[in-house]
Amino acid sequence: MNLNITNHAEDVPFSFMVQDLLTGNIEKSQAKYETYKKMNGIAAIDLPDIETAISLHFKKGSLVIEPGINPDAAVVIRTSSENVMDLNAINIRWGLPYYFDESGRKVLAMIFGGKIKIKGLLTHPVLLTRFTIIMSVM
Repeated sequence: MNLNITNHAEDVPFSFMVQDLLTGNIEKSQAKYETYKKMNGIAAIDLPDIETAISLHFKKGSLVIEPGINPDAAVVIRTSSENVMDLNAINIRWGLPYYFDESGRKVLAMIFGGKIKIKGLLTHPVLLTRFTIIMSVM
């Protein structure tokens, strides 16, 4: 499995956490690897409470992580550092994020309550769904 991940955000410790999480998740699951190979676009994670942001440039089997929010990011997830781990607890069922158990309902409540803001939620659902799948530790 060649993940081809390049991290240009060395000054952002959070970038290594995301890189390690993605690497571990994808290497453990052939299904996640297949999803990763299909990904094309830019997703960003913004954690304003710790003044940290990274952009993840996916290009069909390769990933470049850069500091900050790329202006071309199709998906931007903005939340607090304490909430970001809840996103990783989403279960995947039938190849899709599952929002009908405790973890999923918690994330939905945070989205509807404004604790998690997602740019691209409705305009880029494929990239967001694939990103959720490879980020999920479940």
